[in-house]
Amino acid sequence: VLRLPSTEFLMPSEIIAKTPNILVLMVDQMRSDYMGCAGNPWMKTPALDRLAAEGARFTRCVTSVPVCVAARHSFMTGHRCSVHGRYGNNVPNPEPMVPTVQQILGLNGYRTRAIGKMHFRPVRRHFGFHQMELMEEIPDFREEDEYLMYLDSVGYGQKREVHGVRNLLYHLPQVSVIPEEHHGSTWVANRTIDFLASNREKPFFCWLSWIAPHPPWNPPEPFASMYDPEALPLPHNFERDINTLPGRHRGITNAFDMGGASPELLRRVKALYGGSISLIDKGVGRILNTLDDLGLAENTMVVFVSDHGEMNGEHGMWRKSSLYEASSRVPLQICWPGQIDGGQRIGEVVSLVDLVATVVDVSGAESIAPLDGDSLLGLVQGRGGGWKDEAFCEYLAHGVARPTAMLRQGRHKLNYSLGDAPELYDIAADPHEFDDLADDPAQVSILADLQERLLAQWDPVVVEERVLQSQRERLLIERAAQVD
Repeated sequence: VLRLPSTEFLMPSEIIAKTPNILVLMVDQMRSDYMGCAGNPWMKTPALDRLAAEGARFTRCVTSVPVCVAARHSFMTGHRCSVHGRYGNNVPNPEPMVPTVQQILGLNGYRTRAIGKMHFRPVRRHFGFHQMELMEEIPDFREEDEYLMYLDSVGYGQKREVHGVRNLLYHLPQVSVIPEEHHGSTWVANRTIDFLASNREKPFFCWLSWIAPHPPWNPPEPFASMYDPEALPLPHNFERDINTLPGRHRGITNAFDMGGASPELLRRVKALYGGSISLIDKGVGRILNTLDDLGLAENTMVVFVSDHGEMNGEHGMWRKSSLYEASSRVPLQICWPGQIDGGQRIGEVVSLVDLVATVVDVSGAESIAPLDGDSLLGLVQGRGGGWKDEAFCEYLAHGVARPTAMLRQGRHKLNYSLGDAPELYDIAADPHEFDDLADDPAQVSILADLQERLLAQWDPVVVEERVLQSQRERLLIERAAQVD
């Protein structure tokens, strides 16, 4: 017999009115400096600028790991890789059963929804979401992907490579074969607006996630032509001699044949990357206006964040997985009208793993287990005394021969890996990491202190296990290629 839940388990209306909604806007592979509010003079991001004006913008937010799947698991569990078991796009075996923020909130009366790219493995494992509407980069079957089903319903089911042509064209300039009206970035905003309109009777946690500006860079018109490439600056230090890079970085200097790219190609890529972000910004603006129109704005905390950044030609490098700022630092903005003062620019070092603790704190829920991160609510409400001002980032995946880690503390940053000399930067004085201070006698004490603090957080047993596991994963990939 199917029994409906007793009304004693339904949240009373007076509690609903006081329980804040949580809306997480996540982008993929977005640098922290591609917003007008971040000081970029040519980017057009009025909605993200509005979020900064009405809330708090964190200028030193660090990802826990600069690669998609692992970073997303850190975001939704509040833990580092050693706890949730994903050091890259791997699936641990056995998989640790780590509580997620959507499970925690779902157990505390929230309706939980995922919209867009989740990058879960297996694809439709819900990890605590009540419902998922997916738009993944490389879906195996149309029926598993709500966005592909939508395209089929509006007459675009015959289109291939709807998120851009990958393979050898992965980093080359492209224009979407799907018009703006039906583009994936528009669809994510549309589905979110529909969710907001139909879910006002109960507190919600909605995590929406765009694929963009992750490559391939293929915004539709007019966004593909929004920025004039000739007017854009070249990437910082794009002509760097790769022999001056530590060994851990040299593998991503010629990613997808982009090594030695011409200035014209570099600028065109920047223009398309920026156009992809401006299309997302348009959707963010529509979502914020919907919150206003529905009377939800004052009772909804909005978080805008990326999982990691993109080198985009800086230091001659491409993709993510680097510890340099372009890859490891991410945009983070939090807006909650009436609870968080607008226009704040918070310079303390924070981490992606701090967001679960923040959401749990805001919701009034209780965490199922201790978290690696700390709530940011005190910082944004002016109660941030004693903040740790430190963040740890690591990368030990995809056949990495030299496991790497980074410690950001205040203005200084240490990049460290097994088998390479350390790098030390004063980010306040040298934001683009031109001047390595590791050999400067005046920095000996700072270097020693950061190395001690980093190694104290980097379990050597875990590192050794990951090296061996990474080697096994690489061997399996090579064997599979030989069989094919």
